[in-house]
Order: sequence, then C-alpha cells, then structure tokens
Amino acid sequence: MSNRDGKLAGRRILITGAASGMGRAIAELFTREGARVALLDLNGPAVLELAKDLQGFGIECDISSAQQVADSVVAAIKALGGLDGVVNAAGLYYSKSFEETDIESWNRVMAVNVTGPYHLLQAALPALRQASSATIVNIASISGYLPMAGTAAYSTSKAAILMLTKSLGFELGPNIRVNAICPGVIKTEMTRHIWEDPARAASTADRVSLKKMGEAEDIAKAALYLSSEDSSFATGTEIVLDGGFSWR
Repeated sequence: MSNRDGKLAGRRILITGAASGMGRAIAELFTREGARVALLDLNGPAVLELAKDLQGFGIECDISSAQQVADSVVAAIKALGGLDGVVNAAGLYYSKSFEETDIESWNRVMAVNVTGPYHLLQAALPALRQASSATIVNIASISGYLPMAGTAAYSTSKAAILMLTKSLGFELGPNIRVNAICPGVIKTEMTRHIWEDPARAASTADRVSLKKMGEAEDIAKAALYLSSEDSSFATGTEIVLDGGFSWR
C-alpha cells in the first residue's frame, strides 16, 4: 500500500485519534503517500486492526494520560526507527451551556484536547529535533475562533490549540514546522447525529457556501499538504476547511 514515490515517502509519522474519522482518513492517505505510521487511539482493537491493514504500528493509548503517552511515543519511535512528523487528531467534543458544564466535564475536555497534545509533543520533541525537516499538524476547529452557544469548553480548548500552534511555530523553527487545520462540520462519528438526520443535514449544508458537509478525506488532504514539502514555507498558521461557513 505504501508508495515509494509518494509525497511522504520515507517519512515516519505518528497520528493520534487514528482509529476513526479524520484520524483514520489521515492514516490511510499518509500510508498511500509513502509514510510509515504509528497510530494511537483509545479504541485499542480498532487501532490495532487498522495498523495491521496499513502495515503500521498500532497502540492503545489514552491521550490524557501522561504516562501512557510517554510510553506510547517511546514504543512508536522504536518501531519506526525515529520520527519525522506528528498529527494530533484525537479530540473530544462537548456541547452544553457554560452553566451546565461541571468541572469534571471541563477538565476532561481540556485533558484530551489541550493537555493530550502537550503530553505528546513533549514526548516526541527530542525525536522530531533529530529529523532534518519535521512537521506537526494539530486538528483544531472553527470553534477555536468562532463562539457559538453551548461550546464554551470545546471552543476554549480549540482556541488553546490554535495559540499553541502559533507559539510552537515561532519557537521550533527552522527545522520543525507547526500548523493547524480548522474543520467545520465534517462527516464523522462525532457528527453522526447531524448527517443521519435528513432535515438537520440539509439545514447544516444550507448554512455554508458550498452547500454540503465536509468529508474526513478533505481534512486528510490538508494534513498531507501540511506534512509534505508542498507547504515548506508554512508554519504557525491554520487552514480553515468549513465550506465557507465562517468568512474571516
């Protein structure tokens, strides 16, 4: 399945949240483009099965656990013989009003969406520094800059990821590039309640310029661009993929 002439030929990339949705689409496309992949996900059986299909390395990992992340990164580096890139695709969506958001839920959202990438990048940074040209791609969200009712916790977490991206882009150059992707409504398990309901799907599509919801493969293609030499002059920035929902 790996392509020796692909845009990621010879690169070793770790992807979190890889068992489903955007993470899975990224893992599949990266493998087709020649990358060797290490795949992390909380769903152990699913990520191990995908890794087997892609001839990669799968690890069951709770991204909010510093110890599990540290152990997983060590294992991934050993399996791949180093690390040239990271994609932080693991995420937790949460939608309740601020008044209804209890501290346990708030902490869990931050643990997965903000502290998880922190743990992973801290563990991966020494290996990334050894690469001649390394990349980090963070999956953020349009919610990171566009406030909406019921998303205080989620939006705050994604805004933090956008600022982390900019800070690390500034700090880690010139040999490590750091960029983010801000998806709108994408057809994944997280949004199944929208796209399986014809009325809600139509209403959602009607709100955007392109009159449709995005596909996980749309995000994968952007992640490929940001992880390849095609984006060699891009760092500390984000790509918005929302079909024209949030003009900036």
